[in-house]
Amino acid sequence: MTPLTESRSRHDGHPSQRKLAVHCLTGSPTATVLDDIARLRARVLKAWPDLHDGDVSAERARLEPCALSWRSIAVVVMDGDQTVGAALGFPLEDDHGAMRQAFELAGRDATTAFLLAGSVLLPAYRGRQLAHRFFSERENHARSLGGFESTVFASVERDDNDPRRPPFGRGNEAFWKRRGYMRNEALILPPPTGPANAGFPAARQAAWTRPLERGY
Repeated sequence: MTPLTESRSRHDGHPSQRKLAVHCLTGSPTATVLDDIARLRARVLKAWPDLHDGDVSAERARLEPCALSWRSIAVVVMDGDQTVGAALGFPLEDDHGAMRQAFELAGRDATTAFLLAGSVLLPAYRGRQLAHRFFSERENHARSLGGFESTVFASVERDDNDPRRPPFGRGNEAFWKRRGYMRNEALILPPPTGPANAGFPAARQAAWTRPLERGY
C-alpha cells in the first residue's frame, strides 16, 4: 500500500499567497516610515514609466513635505517586517512643488486640494486590490479632515515610440478613470528632468483630479 504523501502547491510561499498587513499612519508618526518608503520608491520607480535613477536620498527628500505636515497620511503594506507597498498624501498647501504652482498659475485655491503623493507596490504583490485601498484610505482621510474639495496627483506620460517602453506595458489610466479621476488640462506641470529623459522622446507630467464629495 502506497503511503499518503503531503502535496504542496507550487504557489506556496509566493507573495501572492501571503497574508499582508496594511497600516495607516497620520501626522507626525508618518516620519517613522519614510526612510523605508524612500528605499521602496527607489526600487520600484526605476521601472517604466517613471524611470527614476534609484537614488534613495533623492526619494527621501521628495517625501519631506509629508513628514512636516500634521495632516499627512501614510498607507503602508507589510509582508512580515518588510515594507512592500506604500502610498502618501497631504494637503496641497503643505507642499511647495510643481503641483501647487500649477494650481496657483491656473488661479485655483490650493488650500482646497489634497495631494496624493504617489503610491508604490512591488510587482509580486499586485493584483490584490491594494491600489484601490491606497486611494480609498487617502481619500477618506482627506474627507475626515474637512475643507477639501478635490484630490489630485501627477503622472508621468511617455511617448508611444520611446524605445524603453515595455512590449506589453499598459498604463493606469483606465483604473484612475474608474476611481473617478480625469486628466485636468488646466493644470500645467513641467516635464520630467534628469538623465533618464536625455536623448529620448520628450516626456510629460499630467495632473489628474476628482471631486472629493463623491464617495467610493
